[in-house]
Amino acid sequence: MRRIVLAGVAIAALFATAPVAGSPAAVGSPGHRSPGSCPDPGTAGARVPDGAVGTDPDSLSSEQVKALDHALQRRLRALSPAQRAAAHRGAAPVTIDVFWHVITRNDGSGGVADARIRRQVRVLNESYAGKTAKAASATRFSFETRTILRTANSDWYDWANPERNLSDDNQAKRALHRGTRADLNIYVTNLRGLLGYASYPGGPLAKDGVVVLKATLPGGRAVGYRQGDTLTHEVGHWLGLYHTFQGGCTKPGDHVRDTPRQRAGNNIYTCNTRFNTCDAAGRDPVRNFMNYVGDACMNRFTSGQATRMSQVWRAFRAPSTQ
Repeated sequence: MRRIVLAGVAIAALFATAPVAGSPAAVGSPGHRSPGSCPDPGTAGARVPDGAVGTDPDSLSSEQVKALDHALQRRLRALSPAQRAAAHRGAAPVTIDVFWHVITRNDGSGGVADARIRRQVRVLNESYAGKTAKAASATRFSFETRTILRTANSDWYDWANPERNLSDDNQAKRALHRGTRADLNIYVTNLRGLLGYASYPGGPLAKDGVVVLKATLPGGRAVGYRQGDTLTHEVGHWLGLYHTFQGGCTKPGDHVRDTPRQRAGNNIYTCNTRFNTCDAAGRDPVRNFMNYVGDACMNRFTSGQATRMSQVWRAFRAPSTQ
């Protein structure tokens, strides 16, 4: 059985007014990355199979993270004191409408059944409600299917790895995207070379959303990654979370107060809760949804991550900001 690992990469203009530049670093093995190198414009938080050949998605550089967080703080400062307080507390529940785009071959084969989509929505709702572990924190977000749209297009079905070719990402999203920045568009495809990737808030509306390999939905064939947590992870990026190991042992890490800093080495793929790879207090957040472990290991968001997602929502995605 081949081990599957997770990698991250950013999108150009991730947050409005936050420029991102650079191209991906060439690597020999996904197990030996340089998480500080500049990513290719186009995607965020991509999972790749071990042994993938060619350029490899990477985490954001410290300069990119700084630009993104400056954009977030500018937007939060523009809110009234009452609005900032509400964003911080995340008091009001938010139900996010989901537009599912199931891409099939021209003859209609290769899609996923509605039942698997319903199971995936249950996974999202349990994860974001903090029902997956005693230590899990609830967020303010839940998800509800608005519609399931099916598109027969063999080219888009074999969706290209956007690290190598952005044609499918550009063409399919611009043709199919529905709703506003507050709506989640999910593209279910036979994604090539990756398990899934997402956009951060603030980029072009037509490019907004998550692309996921159909085999990662519950009941799929991605061994070790078929419980639905690829989408849980990618939606975390869509709501503004970084990887738990962002910045490695260097402050401010992932900009979340209660996720201990974590060295960005091969350890991030291993479900070992005894890891403590940085001198800072706290063991590595191995079981966090924004780490790189497999589905069976990841089972929680923290209170700080719930707060950050709430702030990002209010700053970039809430209907009143559009």
